[in-house]
Amino acid sequence: MLADIDLKSASEEEAESGAKTKKSASTSDNDNDNDDNDDNDDQQHTATIPPSQSQERSTSRRMTLRGKPSYHFHMKRPRRNVKKRSIAAQLQNIEEHKEMLMGMDMTQQHQQRRDGRGHDDRDQFRAPRVALVLFLLVCTAGGYRGFSQYWVARNAAASAIRVARIEGGEDVARSFFRRAGEDDEHREAVLLAADGLEGILGSGENVTDTEENIEDIPTLLFDETIEAPQDLFNLVNIFHEQYNPNMNKLFLWHIPRTGTTTMKRIASYCMGLTIASEAGKTEMARGGGGGGDSTNQELRIVEGLDGVTFATVDLSNPDGIAIAKSLNVGLSDRVDLISSPYLWDTAGIFDGYHKGYMLAMFRHPIERATSLYFSMRKNPQYEKQVASLSSIEQYAKSSLVENNWMTRFLSNTLSGELTPQHEAIAKEILRTKCLIGLLRDKTETMRRLEVLFNLKAKEKRSKRREECQEKLLYWDWPGKNRHEPVVGGEAWDILYKHNTFDLRLYEYAEKLFKAQGKLFQDSPSAW
Repeated sequence: MLADIDLKSASEEEAESGAKTKKSASTSDNDNDNDDNDDNDDQQHTATIPPSQSQERSTSRRMTLRGKPSYHFHMKRPRRNVKKRSIAAQLQNIEEHKEMLMGMDMTQQHQQRRDGRGHDDRDQFRAPRVALVLFLLVCTAGGYRGFSQYWVARNAAASAIRVARIEGGEDVARSFFRRAGEDDEHREAVLLAADGLEGILGSGENVTDTEENIEDIPTLLFDETIEAPQDLFNLVNIFHEQYNPNMNKLFLWHIPRTGTTTMKRIASYCMGLTIASEAGKTEMARGGGGGGDSTNQELRIVEGLDGVTFATVDLSNPDGIAIAKSLNVGLSDRVDLISSPYLWDTAGIFDGYHKGYMLAMFRHPIERATSLYFSMRKNPQYEKQVASLSSIEQYAKSSLVENNWMTRFLSNTLSGELTPQHEAIAKEILRTKCLIGLLRDKTETMRRLEVLFNLKAKEKRSKRREECQEKLLYWDWPGKNRHEPVVGGEAWDILYKHNTFDLRLYEYAEKLFKAQGKLFQDSPSAW
């Protein structure tokens, strides 16, 4: 009876299986072509395997199709005999591989870093890099310091050369080279300048390089030719207009602390010329000039206690120059020499028929600035202003120090910022309008000026006049300051920055001085 139950159960299962097969077959007719192809493949595959396995696989596939809709693709069947590994297992395998290659426990090392007890391997690369950076910084700083000291040594040596040209400066210059020669680090720069010094002291030659025919080379600025301003038309072009004592008036442009005062003293005291300058300031203060109203003034010539004759005008300021212009000082035959620091204002007192013949004494700007400081300390007028300035370094840092004085007065730019255009104008004025004199070469300068002064001199040439000139020119120099020259150091550097334009202008004046020598090659009678 149990057998009958089993047989009945088996037959019932077969009947249910057949019914399910028919229903699945009717449902699969609505599928797309891809599903039909897959079913055909399954049927072909089923034909090659035992019936029991084919039935189980077919039943499993149909159940899958019933439970999830078809998307024209099917899940990939898992490959056989392949070990499945999770992502975590693969990462662990990679870490183990790293440990094997590096020979260290990386997990433990990372844990020590997090706890602050471990050593970061990157530190072994940081230390050499830091040391390299420090080494480069030290080398750069040392190289800059060496170059700076070398350049200062060159400038100081050049300054010593110029000092050697000044009377009594040879010993100072030689002592500088003896001290500087002990510095092996900068011996090359010192010896290079020493060669120039020996050329000056030994042979007496000028080391300043000059260009041939520099007087014929116009001043250029960015390929543009610079011309002398029209406001200075009433000044003679010295290379194209000959000096005429009957028509031209000598105009001595006064640059402070350059020896201009001595030249005026020689012209007035030794040669008897009548001068219009700041000398008439005292007479005007006493009312000798007619007071402040120019309409009531008249040009008067007075004689001082020392026999010097001068006009009762004050050309040390623009207001006094305006008064002198109203009195026709530039056209008067009673005045032989006019002197003022204000070039542009003074040029207005001449006219196109009675032009001024410009002269000027030049000195190295840093030497001039140093001399000005020591002169102010001795002058009661500036005693309060310089009382707190006990050294030349303090003066160089103060507001009293001059800034490119020559360039400013030549370009008529007494304040504000200077530009290369101002420098170009100043050079062109010197080239065309000014007869150059150098304090470092007083003998040659005086020889040239004497040619001009003689044509107006009222004191005939005599032994007394020659002694007078020699006394004032060499051993009794009026207003001479004896002080230590500034050679290198902080004061030199600061004064250099304040006179960059004037330094280049002075070098240009030195070249013009040599070029203008051809004007005096002939005898004085040629003038």
